[in-house]
Amino acid sequence: MEMQHTMTVAFLVLNHRPPAQLLRLLTTLRRGDPAAPLVVHHDRFRSELAESEIETLGNVHLLLSDAPVVWGDFSVVKAYWRSLNWMLERMEFDWVVVLSAQDYPIKPLTELRETLSRSGVDAFIQATRINDLTDPEQHAEMRLRYLYQYRRIPLIPAPANGGVLHRLGHRGQELFFDTANALQSHVHFYKLPDGLPRRVGIRARSTPFDATFPCWYGNMWSILSRRSVELLVTVTRSRPEYVAYYRRTIIPDESATHTIICNARELHIQPIDLHYARWTRGVSGHPDVFGVADLPELLASPSYFARKFDIAQDADVLDQLDQAIMRGPSFSEDAPTDR
Repeated sequence: MEMQHTMTVAFLVLNHRPPAQLLRLLTTLRRGDPAAPLVVHHDRFRSELAESEIETLGNVHLLLSDAPVVWGDFSVVKAYWRSLNWMLERMEFDWVVVLSAQDYPIKPLTELRETLSRSGVDAFIQATRINDLTDPEQHAEMRLRYLYQYRRIPLIPAPANGGVLHRLGHRGQELFFDTANALQSHVHFYKLPDGLPRRVGIRARSTPFDATFPCWYGNMWSILSRRSVELLVTVTRSRPEYVAYYRRTIIPDESATHTIICNARELHIQPIDLHYARWTRGVSGHPDVFGVADLPELLASPSYFARKFDIAQDADVLDQLDQAIMRGPSFSEDAPTDR
């Protein structure tokens, strides 16, 4: 008698913060799916995390970064692809859900499993061809990100309590960059949020993109089938020029994976986002932080996860989400936490 295959959903969590919130998320995932492989990629250059802190959850694996992971550059993509490659070589899974440590479930995980099992698709990944973007400002922004090749440049840092000459120097360099951007389009001085250093980019003479392989842009936090992961790993290994190109783009985590997955004709893509986020401060580069006041909005969302949360600002919202989603059969108080 042929044994029925049990679908395995793995969770990949990318983390750079101290472990408290990560442990909260991992514990909730374990209670929601006692058999799920949990993989953590942790930036050891930003905070410390010992394997002993997570190993009691069972079937959990820790990957430590070999270099700092910096928001906005290719190091984020490198950590993501490295983790998927590691998972593909060492474990069985049918789906992988990609999360940050500031994500949290807002639906029982049994509902997620049901959606994945009956979906008939290879990936849930929200993305749009950049040439199909209808907002002129957004279209122009994506062209600057992905059709230019950038390098870091030494800058005069923004003054804190610096003297008059320091402040004048900083303002002068910013005025130069803004004026240069306004007068021509061959060279662009890109300004990242959070005080990160500007980068200088030159419009690429050639790109990996064409009519049959356009550039896509979307949300990094996707859900991929094993088939999608296998294709992604194959392409990144066989096309070093593609990887090299994206190394010099801006915020490549919102395009490099999407362009491969969404251009693969053999994959069936569901272009929706199963993660909920709210952006009221778009210029900051970061979504809103949810609190207890947002609970009705979170529970009304059709998504399975939301981001972002910060237990230092509001841990009560996670407690109340637990109470809401634990009513589902996937969250039993008797669920094993040590395997």
